[in-house]
Amino acid sequence: MDILYANPMNKLEEQIIICRESLKEITQRINNNGIPSNNINYKSLYNELYKLSELLPSYLLTYQKRLRNSILPNLKMPDIVSYNQWGQQIILPCTGINPYTLGEVIATLAYIDENIYEHDSIWVNIHPIIIQSSQKLFNDTHYAESVEAAFLEINVRVKELIKSETGEDIDGVVAMQKAFSVNNPILKLHTDIISKTGKDIQQGYMELFVGAFRCIRNPKAHEKTSITKVDAIQKLHLASLLMHKIDDVKINTNK
Repeated sequence: MDILYANPMNKLEEQIIICRESLKEITQRINNNGIPSNNINYKSLYNELYKLSELLPSYLLTYQKRLRNSILPNLKMPDIVSYNQWGQQIILPCTGINPYTLGEVIATLAYIDENIYEHDSIWVNIHPIIIQSSQKLFNDTHYAESVEAAFLEINVRVKELIKSETGEDIDGVVAMQKAFSVNNPILKLHTDIISKTGKDIQQGYMELFVGAFRCIRNPKAHEKTSITKVDAIQKLHLASLLMHKIDDVKINTNK
């Protein structure tokens, strides 16, 4: 059965679309119906922009700050304050949209649109589970942690497959060796594991899984390490490759 995994960026993209539609409706009321912005209730747009500010990743921090510190506090027209003949203050609440801030909203959404994929190109071919586990950590510059999270997901998937087939609760290198064993695998990576080609593919990927866990996942899991952005990208692509291979495996019913 195919399982679909949601890309975390989708929520941000969807919220940007919602904000755009909200803006479009407001500008149509202004331009087509001649309704000034200060006669259009601010609350709906405010709520959607607030949701957007919560979804922006760290590399869009400038726009997040602009939304939180400048746009949202000033989106509503200020209340009208006057005094009666006895000097008593009278406050007339306003719920309209500040036209100057509305201009800021339009510009800020355009800037976010232009920059949303600035850090996103590396994720185009990455497995959805790896995106889900690692993208936010990577974008927040936690490179080593993003790699650790990716290989943890691989470990969890293989561990669950082994347990469902054998009842054994093992993980890490031992799990990779058992799952992708050449002679008696639980998970087959080729339809014919008796042929030389099939055995070579099975052994090659077993060594790849085992090597990745010995060299990448295990040291990171037991020691505090720091890696570069480039190193993280390379390791995340390896994790993605391994995760895609898990998608392709067949359960060995002849074991």
